[in-house]
Amino acid sequence: MIKNKKNLFIIILAVVALTLGACSGRRVVATGWSGITVNEETVYFSYGPHAYALNLKNGAQQWQFPAEPINGVDFYAAPVLADKNSQLLVAGYDSVLYSVNPANGSENWSFGAAENRYVAPPLATEEGIFAANSDNSLYALDFDGLLQWEFATEDPLWASPIWSENCGCIYQASMDHYLYAINPENGKLIWKSEDLGGPIVNNPSISEDGLIVLATFNNEIIAIDEESHQVEWRFQTSDWAWATPVIDGDQVYASDISGTFYTLDLQSGETLWQLQPGGGIYSSPLVQGGMIYFSTDTSSLVAVSQEGVVQRNQPIEGKLYASPVGAGDKVLLAPSESEYFLLALRESGVQVWGYPQPE
Repeated sequence: MIKNKKNLFIIILAVVALTLGACSGRRVVATGWSGITVNEETVYFSYGPHAYALNLKNGAQQWQFPAEPINGVDFYAAPVLADKNSQLLVAGYDSVLYSVNPANGSENWSFGAAENRYVAPPLATEEGIFAANSDNSLYALDFDGLLQWEFATEDPLWASPIWSENCGCIYQASMDHYLYAINPENGKLIWKSEDLGGPIVNNPSISEDGLIVLATFNNEIIAIDEESHQVEWRFQTSDWAWATPVIDGDQVYASDISGTFYTLDLQSGETLWQLQPGGGIYSSPLVQGGMIYFSTDTSSLVAVSQEGVVQRNQPIEGKLYASPVGAGDKVLLAPSESEYFLLALRESGVQVWGYPQPE
């Protein structure tokens, strides 16, 4: 498994090394795979020197930002629509958060006060923009890109902040082993979790009844009660749990990088079923059309019934680290080491179109 981790980190395009804390002493690099966002008939995605807008129907490019590559500027986090879809937020590895026009890709403004890479997509609410940076800070901006407040943690932030209707707060998971609940108006700490034992590199999920479920590099899936702030259950995985767990009704879908996919009971954390289709799992699953889709680093898209029966294990050219994204009756994939930046498949697995890498 150590060999598999090293192979992953060698091929990742981003090469910034960050310390993961005392739980393991190991070092990894920030993820360098594409982020995808879909809005109506447009697909927005980031990869390398550009963010792109494509036609969802046929994959035709509508624009790219910036128009020409800029030395030292790369994008991997999924673009995020904001301000009633009038802005598209593109977070850069050059420590800059950009706002562009979703219609044509022209720049509106940029925020450059951060001191390190943006690994995660920002959060956009009606109140403003919240962007987590690997300089350990969460930045709150208004829709003109002006800083409103800054919240600092002890270690880098690779997870996106998320909004909770239950508490009217923002949750920020950190590589310092803590989950923070933050007042969105002033950036003040409301509460923070106990030490969760390992770095958290992806955002949690929240159930309707107030359970926060997250994955850690301490080989655990953990559920925290929003009201009591206490850990309700812990589930031990076989290896690092990288991806955001997905809550679907009374079930939780989770995975680890050794390649085990788990379905857990939401209330108890007990295993309902699990499987190992082959290959490490770094991406969050997609639940669509009564099926669960997830990808592996051995170039497979796996489709599983909600009863745990594998319906399809489809080879895909390249490595699959990015999460599959649903778009109507399509499943979008962003493979690495492939001739395509982006693939659109039918739910049956038939390819609709592919957006090729430039020659």
